[in-house]
Amino acid sequence: MNVYEFSTVGYFMKHYFNWSMDYSDLENCIEDFLIRENVTNIKAFKKEVKTLYMSNSPEIFREVSYKLGNRGMPTDKAFDIIKRLYAKTQEHKT
Repeated sequence: MNVYEFSTVGYFMKHYFNWSMDYSDLENCIEDFLIRENVTNIKAFKKEVKTLYMSNSPEIFREVSYKLGNRGMPTDKAFDIIKRLYAKTQEHKT
């Protein structure tokens, strides 16, 4: 998979859940994104998150986060974030 296929997730990581945010802020960052962004970005985000979740590869998410979001993270955190992103985006109705 090409990391550039996940540009909306990279945008989220860079502008909402950036390097200055703590992991405890993730829930609020996701909710903020789902409230503030336009429908097109939300749909793209949900699709990209689902693809990352279904791939079951935290390494891909780590690469997306690092290259597109300027945020590095350990594998276990990457896996936890993917699961949380997926759960929150599935709850959200567009």
